[in-house]
Amino acid sequence: MLRVDHEAPDLAALRKEGFVADMHFHTSYSHDCKTKVKDIITKARKLGIWVAFTDHNKIGGVIEARKYKDAPVIPGVELCSKEGKEVIAYFYKDAELERFFNKRIAPGLKDKNALRSSRTPYKMRDLMLWLDEERCIVHMPHPFAAQPRRAYLFFRRKKYRPLMEGFDSVEVFNGQVTRRANLSALGWAVQLGKGMAGGSDGHILKSLGNGVTASKASSMKGHLDNIRRGHVHVVGTEQKQHERALSYATGSVKVKIQKGVTGGLKKAVRLPKKALRL
Repeated sequence: MLRVDHEAPDLAALRKEGFVADMHFHTSYSHDCKTKVKDIITKARKLGIWVAFTDHNKIGGVIEARKYKDAPVIPGVELCSKEGKEVIAYFYKDAELERFFNKRIAPGLKDKNALRSSRTPYKMRDLMLWLDEERCIVHMPHPFAAQPRRAYLFFRRKKYRPLMEGFDSVEVFNGQVTRRANLSALGWAVQLGKGMAGGSDGHILKSLGNGVTASKASSMKGHLDNIRRGHVHVVGTEQKQHERALSYATGSVKVKIQKGVTGGLKKAVRLPKKALRL
């Protein structure tokens, strides 16, 4: 079963199909987000859905979620390679994600303020090799996003094309890109014969549930297995251009400035208080 609908998700109807999850969401542990873990979990429960925590090169949100009994959280992480391209990994257990992260990713990370690059020092080839050794779903986010995030051109190069074999699924809906980009991702995923999933890529609480992936599963494990097989129903509606611009201006930029100042730029750059009240 594969179905992709570009419309506002009817969560009540989708829950009747089985398992429903927003497969791409960020918490305050990402460098460009201030949304608290507790608030995300509270809203996810209210909506009756699960949410995959996919913070940028961080897993603090997944670990914090342990404090909340039966939190509907799928453990994940969005890693950015040295080349500036991203890969999402969904793990079946948070302990397995934590072990992988502490062994492979954490040792090479350096403290960076939010205005600097969020790339890790690891090449995509190494990330894919390490993830291949793990029990996880290796997922390609927003392959047709605007540069520098666009992955399609990168993996089309002869040098990197073999790495495509390591991906289990492709993000065929992302709430932060255009309809054209999402349709291109869907066509490419079909062409490659990959599994599929979608999510809001939300950084603010309002976005949670605007893009979801449903499947006939009764557990997180069954849902992740269905993503790998492509047996899913992806539903969502993209933010309009002015909404994306406003969200970015009042969300990501504001957070980057605030975290940048507190993260090491305060001595070098003095920004007026008005600039921090975007």
